[in-house]
Amino acid sequence: MTHFGVERRRAPRVQPAHEHIMSLEVSIPVQVLDISLSGVLLASKTELTVGDRAELRATVGERSVAAIIEIRRVSAETSVTRGGTKYRAGAVFAPMSAEQRVVLEQLLGAEPS
Repeated sequence: MTHFGVERRRAPRVQPAHEHIMSLEVSIPVQVLDISLSGVLLASKTELTVGDRAELRATVGERSVAAIIEIRRVSAETSVTRGGTKYRAGAVFAPMSAEQRVVLEQLLGAEPS
């Protein structure tokens, strides 16, 4: 590793011997624009990437559901008057448990399947 100037760290940086993949759990605020039993349309100030997977947690009244979603489509909308770029992301629900499916159906007011 090339160093510029005086090293002030207590321990030197080391290059890993192998490539490591790391995952960080972060929360980003999104607005649910549309939701159905198969997927959801989100709006966000943060750009999402096609293929990203995330846990969507939604609450309506006293009921809440958490489900894994996969982003399938992303579009950007720029507005000078509304504070910059906003993104819309279409996502599908990953396979969910029977309990998750029932709660989602209840939240949507749909008949259980």
